[in-house]
Amino acid sequence: MYFSLVDTSFGRIGIIYRGTDDIGVVGVFLPRTKEDALRAVKYKFPDAQLRSPDSLGVLPEMFEYYFEGQEVKFPLDVLDLTMCYPFQIDVLKTEWSIPYGKVASYGTVASKIGSIAYRAVGNALARNPFPIIIPCHRAIRSDRTLGGFQGGLEMKRKILEMEGVEFDSSGRVNTEFVDTHLDPLYDYLTSPSYIDSFNGTF
Repeated sequence: MYFSLVDTSFGRIGIIYRGTDDIGVVGVFLPRTKEDALRAVKYKFPDAQLRSPDSLGVLPEMFEYYFEGQEVKFPLDVLDLTMCYPFQIDVLKTEWSIPYGKVASYGTVASKIGSIAYRAVGNALARNPFPIIIPCHRAIRSDRTLGGFQGGLEMKRKILEMEGVEFDSSGRVNTEFVDTHLDPLYDYLTSPSYIDSFNGTF
């Protein structure tokens, strides 16, 4: 097991992975100080060996760009999901489909996977091993309040605001940033770029 530390404008990210040839990321630690990042990694993965971020290909650069406020879609194929249970995997993949700059309720995520267990969705996301890559910060309560987050609600709001999400005076996400579909095709067909180029035929 290996780990690398990546500097971002939010702090230092810890990335834990199984190999260097065929990377299988098993964990991501949210931004913190260098000392706290090392402590967190060593507490959970005491045998992990430090490697240069270069071992992770373009992934460190993607984190850097993301925390600079650039829109980044992280790949799923770098993740090792073997430590996740089947329901959690369904939740994580659905959460990954929430577009940058949007949020969705726990209930919407549950509905997308054919479930009504929104509390179980919340529990699965609370144990998300891959924050940011799987954007669990984009899950909110049905009343548009933030719910929970591993890094705390202050960080959750800061990340969402960085993505362009806006809040009302009571701290609720404005309705225009709430995605009720979680359908990439729907997002494409309703996007300004598609509408502007649509010539009336399919």
